[in-house]
Amino acid sequence: MEATMATSRHRLNVFPVTLPPLRERPEDIPPLVHYFVARYRAKIGRKISRVPQETMARLAVYAWPGNVRELENVIERAVILSPGAELEVAPELLPASVPAAPPRSAAPADAVPLALVERDHILSVLRRTNWRVDGPHGAARLLNLHPSTLRSRMQKLGIRRSEEQAS
Repeated sequence: MEATMATSRHRLNVFPVTLPPLRERPEDIPPLVHYFVARYRAKIGRKISRVPQETMARLAVYAWPGNVRELENVIERAVILSPGAELEVAPELLPASVPAAPPRSAAPADAVPLALVERDHILSVLRRTNWRVDGPHGAARLLNLHPSTLRSRMQKLGIRRSEEQAS
C-alpha cells in the first residue's frame, strides 16, 4: 500500500495546479464567505442568517495576504463573536484601512493607472478575437484567464461590446 501512495504523490507532482491569489479573484469571495458562514454556524450552533452588504464589501476589498485560509479564519472568528443573526466582522479581525497610495508627485509623469492599462489590453485582445471571449480562439485563452474571470474583469472595468461598436 505504501508503494501505491508514493506513486500517487509522484503523479500529483507531475501535474502542477496553479491558482491565482484570492486578491486577484474578488468574485470568489462572496461564495467562499457564505460557505464558511454555513460551515461554522452549523459547527458552533449560531443562527447567523445574513451577511450585511457593507461587511461583504469590506471582505471583498481586503488584500487577503493569507489567501483562503486567512478568509476562513476571519469568518470562523466572526461567527463565534457575532451576537445576532447578522455576521459582524470586528475591525481587529479585518483591518479597514488599506495602505495609503504614494503621493502623486512620487509617480513618474508618464505613469498610467494599472486599471486603465488592463482595460486597454483586454480591449485590444477582444478586438483581435472579434469579441470572442470563450473557446480555443477566444480572448480568455490568449489572456490565460478562465472565461468567467475575464467576464468579471470586463464588468469591473466597464467593458461592453455595445459601447465599443458605437465608437
